Amino acid sequence: MLSEGGRRHEPHVAILLALFLAVAIVLTFPNVSRLHSYIAGDSGDGLLNLWIIRRVQIGLPHGWHGFWDAPIFWPARGTLAYSDTLLPVALLHWPLRLILGDTLAFNVLYLAAWVLSSWCVYRLAMRFVRHWGAALVAALAYTYSASRLIHQQHFQLVVGGALVPFVLLLLFRLFDAPSGPRGVALGLGFAALALSASYFGAMMAVVVAIVAIALLIVRRQRGLRPYLIALSAAAAVVVVLVAPIGVKYWQLQRHPEFRREFTSSDATHLSDFLATGEHSYVLDHLPLIPEESRPSKHRFENRLFPGLVTLGFAAVGVALVVRRLRRRPRDPHVLELAFVALAGVVALVLSFGDWVRVFGHRVYLPFAVFRKLVPGFAGIRAVSRLELAFQLALVLVAAVGVDALLARINAAPGRRAVVAIGVAALVVAESAMSLVFVRVPTAADDGGVNTALRSRPNGVVLELPINSAARGVAWPAAESPRQLVALRDHDPRVNGYSGFQPKGFDLQTAVLDHFPQADALGLARRLGVRYVVLRTQLVGPVVPATAVPVVDRNGAGRYDPKVAANMVANLPPGAASAVVKLPGGYLVELAP
Repeated sequence: MLSEGGRRHEPHVAILLALFLAVAIVLTFPNVSRLHSYIAGDSGDGLLNLWIIRRVQIGLPHGWHGFWDAPIFWPARGTLAYSDTLLPVALLHWPLRLILGDTLAFNVLYLAAWVLSSWCVYRLAMRFVRHWGAALVAALAYTYSASRLIHQQHFQLVVGGALVPFVLLLLFRLFDAPSGPRGVALGLGFAALALSASYFGAMMAVVVAIVAIALLIVRRQRGLRPYLIALSAAAAVVVVLVAPIGVKYWQLQRHPEFRREFTSSDATHLSDFLATGEHSYVLDHLPLIPEESRPSKHRFENRLFPGLVTLGFAAVGVALVVRRLRRRPRDPHVLELAFVALAGVVALVLSFGDWVRVFGHRVYLPFAVFRKLVPGFAGIRAVSRLELAFQLALVLVAAVGVDALLARINAAPGRRAVVAIGVAALVVAESAMSLVFVRVPTAADDGGVNTALRSRPNGVVLELPINSAARGVAWPAAESPRQLVALRDHDPRVNGYSGFQPKGFDLQTAVLDHFPQADALGLARRLGVRYVVLRTQLVGPVVPATAVPVVDRNGAGRYDPKVAANMVANLPPGAASAVVKLPGGYLVELAP
């Protein structure tokens, strides 16, 4: 709150950061003894993000084409663009891994992203409230909302979710005192967001545009020149850093197979706001929430419950903000919050996708126009993710409600702080949910394949059984661990897992799985395959456990040893120049 002299009493920065780190550990990585060997997420997207980071580091020294031509989906080009590049994160991870190792460095950045998220929302909320406790509640309510925690396996969204309030904070700092350096800072922050999480980059482009234009309108009497110069500096930085990579994605999305078609299940629905994570420790015991949170009712992307604390105080906050707008229509901080709320509502509308059905009739929405006309939006599948800006606006409005509660409490020393910490504890309690973690595969999980390949001349590798998007969960769970450990031998793979797959890849994999029949051998030779790996063991554990029966079986993630031996025995005469039996399967070198 404000003292008589106008100073704001807040806990020391170190205390707040320590608190945010403690909450991050408790809610997102409680078993710290595994920080050096496990990462948050499953065997698919969780390991894919670690592979992307390492592949960016390997590819950067090899120039522009070497950067994009990742060794998956051979002979397709530009395959790194099949998913977010995580370039800024890869640059931060690079020096850390030299000291801490890949996995621990990854987890340090993972925890740092949650802390950064809390800190930035805290600083944002402090613009609109008098007591630091209200900002603390908002920080935790946003950072650990259901829509954030369910994406703990999507590292790019963990980082991007932290950079969303960071960018908004930089925008407000620019309008507080417009200058070239602050414009550059905003540009760097937005570029980091766009290059880490393209979904949130597209969302924040809309949010920043709305808030910036609104602020320019209300401040036009002060003179727009300094603001326009600072914003131009920000735009210039974004163009220089993002445009070259953005063009690569735009070129990719010109092809139909890399454009996302709208499906209603990927959009936001009103009932999604009653769905939390599948295993919430507290909310699973409340009426209505468990029923709406069942997997059969809501997909992974559609769990958007803001939290009871947020909803309750947001209702109070909305009334207070409206009243303050009537009484003090020119109050800059009240206007800022109103503009953020407006941008959040626009993002919410976009998250409903191209259309909704009203009384059986299809009503088209603004996103249909964005998808066709605005670069970057054509590649968005899970449009429900755009709702995050609304979640941020909601917790900032809720902070005003919490602040009003604290203002009514007797100002005895520490009493308001105790109440604020109590409300924050409620947020933590209702946010807690069961998360998944996967052990990062090591050389011991590879069954000797990489060691054998490193001792031989380089060549294209085909790993069998091979999976594609048509195989469902077997595709990420089997292929993602393989391509991560494959970074050790540097040989390109016909296999691959990412956000997209090349045109015709489903048909190609169906033929290759006929190996050693003539059609499979013929296609392998046309693709330039030199080595065929017949896997008899999975590479690392399968997470989640529900996927094990699907992946750990013959013809999915591996072959039964007898089946693989029979495949080797049935190789046509002269088809292979060498066959090596390894602990993890067979390595077949095809004859020239």
